[in-house]
Amino acid sequence: MKQCKVGMDQENIISTFASTQFYGDPDAYIREFLQNAIDACNTRAALEWSWGTEFLEMEEARALNSMRNPYSPQISIQYNSETQRLVFEDNGIGINARDIEQYVAKIGVSFYQSEDFSTQQLHYEPVAQFGVGMLSGFMVARALLIESRKDKSVNTAWNVTDRQTLEPVTAKWIEGAETMEYINSNREQSGTRITLVLRPKYAKNLSLQRLVHAVQHYMLYQPFPIQISFDEKSVTLREQNHIMDNPFADILGIISIRIMDELMEGCIWIYNSKHQGLIGTSCLYQQGFLVTDEKKDLGLKPEWLRHMTYHLHLRKKFLTLRLARDDVAHDEHLTELRRLIGRRIVEHFASNPLGLNQYIASGQQPVLTEYEEEMQLLGKAVTVEVYLKGREIELPVATIIQGYTGKSIRIAFISKGLFTYYRQNHIMDFRRFLAEYQLIVFEKNRDLFCQLLAPYQGSMHYVISSECPGVIYEEMDADFHMIKSVVPYRYQYHLRPETFPDNEIFCMVTNTANGTLELRVNPKHRLLRILEPVMYHPKVHRMMEVIYENIKQRVINTQHRWNKIVDFGGSFVDDWKNQENVPTVSCIWCLEGDFDVSVNEFIAQTLTQKERVDLGLVGLVFRREDFIDWWFAPRE
Repeated sequence: MKQCKVGMDQENIISTFASTQFYGDPDAYIREFLQNAIDACNTRAALEWSWGTEFLEMEEARALNSMRNPYSPQISIQYNSETQRLVFEDNGIGINARDIEQYVAKIGVSFYQSEDFSTQQLHYEPVAQFGVGMLSGFMVARALLIESRKDKSVNTAWNVTDRQTLEPVTAKWIEGAETMEYINSNREQSGTRITLVLRPKYAKNLSLQRLVHAVQHYMLYQPFPIQISFDEKSVTLREQNHIMDNPFADILGIISIRIMDELMEGCIWIYNSKHQGLIGTSCLYQQGFLVTDEKKDLGLKPEWLRHMTYHLHLRKKFLTLRLARDDVAHDEHLTELRRLIGRRIVEHFASNPLGLNQYIASGQQPVLTEYEEEMQLLGKAVTVEVYLKGREIELPVATIIQGYTGKSIRIAFISKGLFTYYRQNHIMDFRRFLAEYQLIVFEKNRDLFCQLLAPYQGSMHYVISSECPGVIYEEMDADFHMIKSVVPYRYQYHLRPETFPDNEIFCMVTNTANGTLELRVNPKHRLLRILEPVMYHPKVHRMMEVIYENIKQRVINTQHRWNKIVDFGGSFVDDWKNQENVPTVSCIWCLEGDFDVSVNEFIAQTLTQKERVDLGLVGLVFRREDFIDWWFAPRE
């Protein structure tokens, strides 16, 4: 067996990590250098605190440290437009020659993830993770100059075993070079100064405002002063933490949930569509730095909510960041954050579940989750309008399930408009209808009701009345003999029957509650079986869209005298604006007596005989029996 060594193209790897292709934002290097500076300052602060305090009580340690000059972390960003040099400087822990060789010059190796750092046992969790941040400087710079001196605190902390050299060092890293040159220097101050020799193309667009904006964009707040200088102008940033600000607390219709615990702080807002433009986008920070403020779907919004926005800060390292630090991995940590957010919402509405009702999604998309406490809340919060024991009433789904515990029942789903029409125009058959079903559910939240009934659902069917024109509804068998959790059944529900009651019917209109005219086509009809294999063909697809559109137009414009198929150019009718009329009732006599003849003539005009033969559509012939009989106007 032959073997070959796995290697990497170093030049290509470095150029990839030092590009906007990797980081996206060309100003991302500012975040990377600030993170390094903050880690350096916090590490020095932690080391200075630990100096000589290992055997002392906390109060004695404070007293001992108060006798020393307090350490004041400082970070500065300086730019000189004449030399096009940008400088990041801090008075943190600093680096020495050993650090240059073992960490700075090694891509993918971070001091803060090393044994050297962990053995210090400091009370500080660093931001740095990957050891590639220094490369981000080459997005905008041709060279990096590093000047640093290790602070003496590395040798005075209580658990130091190997003393480190404090001799200052200067290193030079040129773009594209495979080596980093360094020498001993005469720097006196502890800390690190990194100078970027900017590219002219980037330098000409740099300004004080851009530097300030980048710092404020990437940092939630400045834990200690950051001075930004641009030539003679200077700004010092030291902003407070604004993550707990709640500008929407007093706005009617917006639910504000404040969070302040050991892991996270911030606000969650739950609202309706009318407030969507007011709230803005979500943002997520970790350890003081921005993770994302884009409209990326992190999956933190519970599926059953209509709208939710969050401004959250994770105080500690919790989520797994991607290498470019502009997104997170969709792993168990993100799943746990989603669970914690859901728990906060459940706790907020626990005392008043019905207060959640207006913020719940319509149910047309899946809303069931794997979290039992969320599903219990949803069962109490979702209400449906039903006809029960001779009167119309609105009840929570959980109440309905509890009321029918130990029974098997038949449920009818019917729109309230059709229910009224049925009662007024077909009295005798309506009485039979009432006697046949133990529960009648109207359209409000009926899709949510169907999802929450997933453990109890039996067969579901359409009922198309031949005796009562206009009457189409759905029926379901439900078995409530044992109370079950909905979680294991969250993928096993039906919102609509999967089949038509009669395979001879080509299509029908249903009474949806979403304001659209829904034309449902029977997938088991003989003509659909002929059409399905060739619906990819442009002429066939467009032809059928025109036929569907003609049916919809006849349902909407019942007063118009139609006598042929009109080519509207495709399908465009969706809205059902006439809310006073019931769609299925509007279908009564909607088709002219020879509609099937008109459809066949249109097919003959659209497809040549050769095309019909080649596409296998010779048998594509509509008959009157393919449509519901009361759709046709009486023959004159």
